[in-house]
Amino acid sequence: MPFDLDPAVHCPVCPFGQCIEDRRTNRVRGRNTRFRLKQQAALQCTLGEFIPGSNGDPLPDRPLADYLSRFRSNALAAGQHLFGAEFSLDGNAIGKVEGDMFELIEAAALWNAAATWNQFQESGVWSSNTLVQPKGAVPTPARKIAIVKLPRGYDATRLFVDPVRNKIKAHEHALLEQDMELGHSSPDIVGLRLPTDLTIAQREFLNPVNGFANDGLDLLETAYSRLEGAIEGNGFLFAIAVKRSTRSDRLYQPLFEANVLKYLVAFVGGGAALRFHVHMESFEGADVVRHYRAASLVSLVRGGEISRAVDKLVKVVGPKMIAQLILDELPRFPI
Repeated sequence: MPFDLDPAVHCPVCPFGQCIEDRRTNRVRGRNTRFRLKQQAALQCTLGEFIPGSNGDPLPDRPLADYLSRFRSNALAAGQHLFGAEFSLDGNAIGKVEGDMFELIEAAALWNAAATWNQFQESGVWSSNTLVQPKGAVPTPARKIAIVKLPRGYDATRLFVDPVRNKIKAHEHALLEQDMELGHSSPDIVGLRLPTDLTIAQREFLNPVNGFANDGLDLLETAYSRLEGAIEGNGFLFAIAVKRSTRSDRLYQPLFEANVLKYLVAFVGGGAALRFHVHMESFEGADVVRHYRAASLVSLVRGGEISRAVDKLVKVVGPKMIAQLILDELPRFPI
């Protein structure tokens, strides 16, 4: 289905089951919801044919806001065509879906950036028409990576090989025996060094995703499962918290995630010092820059050179920009 939707032409033959659900006769209990936006169908309709910022995007330099705006306008146009004057969608509901869209668009753009990097590692040929080969990049087959989206509430330690995960389990058990725990939440996106010998399922990380239609969306949502129990301690390269915007009372969640992950990976698991990024569409509403100057507790305990808990705070302009930024960091990992 096209990015430029014509609802009169496309909605009657929608292959995704239509993006608007009529709840007028089947009300959501406790809510006054009359129509509901079906996120998966709407996303596959608007961005079924290409991934923003990647090969195949007619205008890869578009800002993120343009993709989200088109997603919103397509959904509203489809609803008005299907249900006429009675149609309406709650603005907060659309905003929540757009927040999920932001994360998915970034995850897809980063997946394709990683696939380009992996193909270069194998062949020495840079295949992207939109992204520039990072300075200092050297084709080395053992340095392939995966950049994957994690589900909400997922235990990221499940990605580690058993010896590393067992160290973390033993640490957690020791805390529980003393009526304590080190609560940790999952980052939105992680960058991982792939195993040297890839399984058939893991070879998917060498191929770009061409759009959210067909199996593209499902692959992006479930790819993490192909890496469970496969990542060495030094293979956890970076983690990303993705936020459209944030209230001042929620600024500390990424700081907490960063400190806990760095502690678990470096101290408990005996792995490398991972890097933690926060990617936001907007800094409005809170003093984001000041809050994310906070020092890493792990670096303070170690002594010597100290670092920040959040290594890089980025205002995301567009998917191509963020994909290039991550690519440019990959040659800086020494292992």
